[in-house]
Amino acid sequence: MKKSDQFVFENIKQQYRMPFLEIGMNVLVNRQAVKITGVSHSGLKGELINGDKKTINFHPTWETAYCDENWNVQHDYRK
Repeated sequence: MKKSDQFVFENIKQQYRMPFLEIGMNVLVNRQAVKITGVSHSGLKGELINGDKKTINFHPTWETAYCDENWNVQHDYRK
């Protein structure tokens, strides 16, 4: 990850109080399985885990649930 992207990533962790956030983490985003790959502007980006390798951008706390490596929900921001 570029130095500027790392700076944005660390700011996201601090701003949203998400010290657990890591690149490569599993996330459920609006009912889609995603693996975090980096940042996109002031949000996160990830690759869908459905076989088509599509990249999506998403807000760190909007309809997201952060999971461990076995997809057990650890931090849930869904309504």
